[in-house]
Amino acid sequence: MRRGSDALLSVLTIFNLALAVYSVRLKGHFVADDHFIFYRLQQGGAFGFATYPPTSFFRPLISLHYYLDHMLWGMSPLASHAVNLLWHIVCGLLVWLLAQRMLARWGWRPTPARGAALVAALFFVALPANVEAVAWFAARADMVATAGALGALLLLTRFHEQGCWRAYAGALACFAAGLFCKESLLTFPLIAWLWLRHLGAAQAGRLTLPFWGVLVVYWAMRTAAVQGLGAYPDAWATLQRPWLLAVNLLAYLFQMGMPAILYGLGRDPWDTLLWGVWLLGVSLAGWHVQRTPRLRTRPVDWSLLAGLMLLALLPVLIFKPSPLYFLNSRYSYLASAFAAIGAGAWLWQRVRPHRGEARTPVVVGVLLLLAYSSGAFRQAWAWREAGAIAHSSVLSLRNAPADKPLVILSLPDHFRGAYIWRVSLREGVAVLLPERASQPMYALSRFTMRLRADGRVQYADGVATLSSPDDIFLPPEDLRPPTGHEAMVLPDKVVVPLSVLQQGVVLAYDGGEFRPVEP
Repeated sequence: MRRGSDALLSVLTIFNLALAVYSVRLKGHFVADDHFIFYRLQQGGAFGFATYPPTSFFRPLISLHYYLDHMLWGMSPLASHAVNLLWHIVCGLLVWLLAQRMLARWGWRPTPARGAALVAALFFVALPANVEAVAWFAARADMVATAGALGALLLLTRFHEQGCWRAYAGALACFAAGLFCKESLLTFPLIAWLWLRHLGAAQAGRLTLPFWGVLVVYWAMRTAAVQGLGAYPDAWATLQRPWLLAVNLLAYLFQMGMPAILYGLGRDPWDTLLWGVWLLGVSLAGWHVQRTPRLRTRPVDWSLLAGLMLLALLPVLIFKPSPLYFLNSRYSYLASAFAAIGAGAWLWQRVRPHRGEARTPVVVGVLLLLAYSSGAFRQAWAWREAGAIAHSSVLSLRNAPADKPLVILSLPDHFRGAYIWRVSLREGVAVLLPERASQPMYALSRFTMRLRADGRVQYADGVATLSSPDDIFLPPEDLRPPTGHEAMVLPDKVVVPLSVLQQGVVLAYDGGEFRPVEP
């Protein structure tokens, strides 16, 4: 009876923490690629997104998932973000279950195993690095793929322990579903092999052959759909400099444990406070390790966890992360599950029952969880603000002349790492202002909102500048002007040739809107 009540309490704790962190994002508007997804679904139906050529990715099941959303409640931010949050909670519960199975196999007693598993799940749910996957509608595939991977590992455990072939078939189905949602599970057959070896399966290699078979089928279908390797050309260029893979790996590992954006350290008082709380917790943990040995009755297979993390990160190392703003942190979502299990086990190894030494690990856990949950809340809030900027800026185009091309000096790219209009402004106009869908428009540059959401573009005498010294201009990724009419984009200014100004109505971003300026 007590075990059942403990389990219910753990589930409610995980649910409530996730809701407390992400409730601020639920009513926020869509951003960037979200509009591209809706546009493609409206044009191509259930598999209109990332399925048919031309496309850079092959994700038919996540396209179907988005389509079902769209059929049920249209472009409702509340419902769509609620589904994202539900997937995050599901993944948190799977981390909790997998951690218990891992710790039990390592010889832990039930009570400490349940405690460590709960801590691991809470860390996973609260990690700020996971906010991008949860708060961004377009990143749902990372969570669905992770749920598939973790569910497959749990079912493989049941298969090994009970000899249930239905569990094995379920594991294979979970993997296939996750893979056809996102290619981040390309290395899962190796993860399954490593896990089966750890479980002591006699023929781990042969048992993973069906997983390799699913991968071959996926790769053949993907190659036909994307007509090549797919993904971003700049990402594949990383392979020409192999040392960047090691740099990206270190950046992902560092970014995974950050409490707040690195750029805010020393510049933003709240970010600096969160970093201070985090550093206090880490320092206290280091001091405690030096004076208190771990309990030998609570072993941890660190080589297994390290191997699982590395294999989970391997498919995404061609993509560059940015610890300055948590950019691309969604790619480490699966790896963070294994990292969270390791963190929970490490803390609980130092807990001494009925002794005063138990206080220090508890204090460390509280400090880290406070820093992480607060940092995740701030990042979720940043995504809400980014959504508000994206929505208001598109709607402001209805006030611009409809009979001339629109020349936008600079698009807001991101706010504190939350995408705004990095790409897909054209699709945003198509779904939010369909009457303007055919109007020509160009973007000369993008600009960052690193710490403040009230930045604006100032224009005078053919030069555009930014109101905030913290922000910079970036070259455009979308809506590029015709060849020969490009602006000169520098970090601190954009020099606009007269030929560009003569292309149409010139607009500058100011206060959440695009407003006409005198050329």
